[in-house]
Amino acid sequence: MIGILVELLISWLLLKYIQNQNLWALGLKPNGHRLLEFLVGILWPVLYVSAFQYIVSLLVHNPYQLNPNYNLKAFWNINAYLFRSVAYEDLIFRGALLYILIKKLGPQKAVLISAIAFGIYHWFSFGVIGNPIQMAIVFLLTGAAGYVFAVAFEKTRSMYLPFGLHFSIDLANMVLFSQDKGMGKQLLITTFEKDPVSPGPVISIIVLILHFIGFQLFTWLLLKKYTPHDHSCAA
Repeated sequence: MIGILVELLISWLLLKYIQNQNLWALGLKPNGHRLLEFLVGILWPVLYVSAFQYIVSLLVHNPYQLNPNYNLKAFWNINAYLFRSVAYEDLIFRGALLYILIKKLGPQKAVLISAIAFGIYHWFSFGVIGNPIQMAIVFLLTGAAGYVFAVAFEKTRSMYLPFGLHFSIDLANMVLFSQDKGMGKQLLITTFEKDPVSPGPVISIIVLILHFIGFQLFTWLLLKKYTPHDHSCAA
């Protein structure tokens, strides 16, 4: 939590002395429309991942079930951890620096730089430095996600929508459907350790593509059609 407070202080200093602005320039002041954007950001990833995992479970005959060893305290703790982690990352990559880059370089270059930086950052957070194949995969996947989150910030000029998308996609994958092996079994787990049925090579490839880039692709397409309520950088 101290790290987030330090980030807010640094963000305020950057905005004040480079753009003569304050933290409200990041769209942090809540209003009805921003809260609606946040709600959409929370719901969309959960709906997408839930639909995707349900279809996959039907294809492989391996339905999800509630983890009998899971409890409310564990759910609360992992959500608190995700909230802090996402807030930390978003203040770096979808905060003051991105705002300043948009002002200085324009939205296209700024969004691209933010995405590249987000991808490189995950080389370190995922511990894949030194493995070229894993580095390439991590860069492409997290960079694509970072691009979508940065577009969401640029479209809305607020951190609410990108934060909601970022938090919720992690929540859906890691907590709801236990897709992160490092975090172990969370709320929902598959009935069998190994899938009883293989859907075949063609369907497997489609599933693999949708698993890794489907959310980023569909979210980007939705954002392209989104007309923001307030496109100004003011509070």
